[in-house]
Amino acid sequence: MLALITAFISIFIGLLYLALVFVLDFRGPMVPPPSEALLSAVAF
Repeated sequence: MLALITAFISIFIGLLYLALVFVLDFRGPMVPPPSEALLSAVAF
């Protein structure tokens, strides 16, 4: 019985991860930040 519960939890986590990746991928390609943002992060 415990194995079935663990299997369902594992499948649920896998589907949740798949949905998260799908939503993040749906937003479009990742673009790098402008160089000004990188300079301010290095300067701190």
